[in-house]
Amino acid sequence: MKNIMENIRMTCSGAEIMFRTNSQNMANYFLTDKEQVPETIPDIKTEKVAEEIFDRAKPFLEYIDSELLRAEINPIKNQATISCPENKLYVPDLIYLALSMFAKELNKQNKYFIHSAVVEKDGKAIVLSGEPGSGKTTLALQFCMKDGYKFVANDRVVIGKEEGKCKVFAGTMQTHVRLGVLHEYFPQLVSKVDPEKMAQPWQNKIYINPEFEDLGIQTTQQAEVDKIMYVQTYPVDDKQTQISELPADVATLANMKAMSDYIRAGRNVVISTGDPFPSFDDKKLARMRMDFVHDLVKNAKTYDARGSINGIVDMVKEL
Repeated sequence: MKNIMENIRMTCSGAEIMFRTNSQNMANYFLTDKEQVPETIPDIKTEKVAEEIFDRAKPFLEYIDSELLRAEINPIKNQATISCPENKLYVPDLIYLALSMFAKELNKQNKYFIHSAVVEKDGKAIVLSGEPGSGKTTLALQFCMKDGYKFVANDRVVIGKEEGKCKVFAGTMQTHVRLGVLHEYFPQLVSKVDPEKMAQPWQNKIYINPEFEDLGIQTTQQAEVDKIMYVQTYPVDDKQTQISELPADVATLANMKAMSDYIRAGRNVVISTGDPFPSFDDKKLARMRMDFVHDLVKNAKTYDARGSINGIVDMVKEL
């Protein structure tokens, strides 16, 4: 029913945003989805709350199922209202708006989203950052299977400062890999895949986190950041693999960009309405972020890593 508003409190690592909608389908989606929402927003928790909890002075994301097409987004107040018919709604618009809005609230707490996989050993984390398709997820899983690391995150993490240390606080655990890597890295999973999907190994993926225990992979959620590696993997001889430490100025620029991607909203359009997707950043938050990056570069080494997955795993043992 379109006239009844549902109010859902969404939290992520201590930050809070209210989601409000007259669409029961969208309310149920944010309350129950087990894949896309938690795969995009780390550590997200949702709960239905009473109408009186909603406060228009605080950050909120509102979706109205209506024939009217509009997007009213106020990045200063961290508030957004999207209106369009439900059958024309591009649901990722809502998820990515929530992601950017959470990025702003987390920045106020000196916490930041970063697009990375993360592994941990002896309390120390390696943050594996890279573009989609760079192989960071498969690399992270190989660290766990070959060298006893614990898996912390697949795609997005929350990092920040606590008690003078740069830490990973939470990460997305819904993990999938392209079928094209199964034969080489996860042969024990090949029999579990529909042969028709295997016919297109680089277009299709398999969720692998339900198989963590079968693969001997342990998980954890928090660790101190020890290394940051910007990775690009490709099939070459292990001897052609290179890992080089970045100088402080280059590391500062790379890490500042990585910490800023989500608050600056890399997407450039709200698909549902055709409106521009704004940046949620401001000078004060950018200054806070810059101070954190300086601490990060001072306390954790930053590397560029290129080459084969197994070669990178072996070379990290020597760092």
